[in-house]
Amino acid sequence: MSHTVARPSPERSFEGLLPGWQGTSRQVFTLVLVYAIGLGSMAMVGMLSPLTTIVGRDLASGPAAIGWTISLFSLPAAITSTLGGGLVDRLGPRRVLILAPFLLALADLGMVQARALWLFDLSMVLAGIAYVGVLNGGAAMLMTTLGGSLRARGMSLWATYAPAGFSAGLLLAALVVQWTSWRVAFAAHGAVMLACVAGAALLPRTTSTPGTAPRSPLMQLRAGVTNPVLLLLALAAALPNMVSYGTSLVAAGWLARAHDVSLAASAGIVAGAKILAVLAGSTVTGALLARAVRPLRLFAAMALVGVLAQALLFVPASPLVAAVAGLMGWVFAFGALSGICMALLPRVAEQAGTAGMGAGLGAGIVNQFVSLASFLTPAIYFGLGSWHAWVAVAAAALLLGLAALRTASGLSEGGLSA
Repeated sequence: MSHTVARPSPERSFEGLLPGWQGTSRQVFTLVLVYAIGLGSMAMVGMLSPLTTIVGRDLASGPAAIGWTISLFSLPAAITSTLGGGLVDRLGPRRVLILAPFLLALADLGMVQARALWLFDLSMVLAGIAYVGVLNGGAAMLMTTLGGSLRARGMSLWATYAPAGFSAGLLLAALVVQWTSWRVAFAAHGAVMLACVAGAALLPRTTSTPGTAPRSPLMQLRAGVTNPVLLLLALAAALPNMVSYGTSLVAAGWLARAHDVSLAASAGIVAGAKILAVLAGSTVTGALLARAVRPLRLFAAMALVGVLAQALLFVPASPLVAAVAGLMGWVFAFGALSGICMALLPRVAEQAGTAGMGAGLGAGIVNQFVSLASFLTPAIYFGLGSWHAWVAVAAAALLLGLAALRTASGLSEGGLSA
């Protein structure tokens, strides 16, 4: 296996509204803006989660109905991530990243104006469609515009936008609802998304298809779904995400029951730990990958850390301080594991580019696996309902993810590096 995932790349030149603006500063601007759009997309779900009772009361609906509304956000991604990735290759990442935050702002407007549940549900579906564009357009933009060590760092950071955005939205909603109406939170979110639309106009115009690829969408789709390295990488990325989502679902309730703390305090602990630890995990991972650390060895080490952290979190004998440390250790490990997979994705897309697969489709296939795993996660975790089973599932999933990544490296040209 190659020793590094960060390779020198030629100077990149992309057209846009400011064609004279090139170099590292534009790449950094692209990374910051794309990450902000990703945070905003997931913040919408995080904002709604603690507001289910209040929103349900205002819309004359029960919490269960609002819970179904939240699930509607994930439905488009679970069904259409792969096709959405192909659409990014046809339209270009820049157009998609202009349209996606606009649709999110439109969804915010629908929620602010909603006086009946049907409009609220429709707005959430619209937000979910926008999220498909963010998932695939964001990854494709970073894969095709960032170069050198910045690409490894940027893709590792990109892997964290979902948990960080969800937690940021959770904290924001809890803060806003103390002083004013819940609708104000969504109005403010919409204003931020419109600002992102204006910023996205400055993103570079670039193709999301590396190498020489046929233009037929069917040929590109076939190249993607028959690429074993990409499918194995997608599996390796999906499994830590499944464990992370499942842990998020049960951790707050478990800490409250096992350590006799309020559910509100427990939720705050979980949200704060996720933001800090997942960003730390991805940042450290990006730095290590950029300094020639072997990605497979790093994945194995972080998988071991993740299993130990899961045990520390869920073993009832652990004191609260140790359980919180376990939670932060797990989120740190997840940020690293997910970051490794996303940092490797550009290399896989480049290898497959000559066979006709674009970066958008590559991201779409990975996100399809992640979305399907997330769709199955609630049934798995709530169905098991035991801390022994939760730790066992985490260990099995991470071991399988490591095996998938090792197999993908063996099948890849020169090993997996990016």
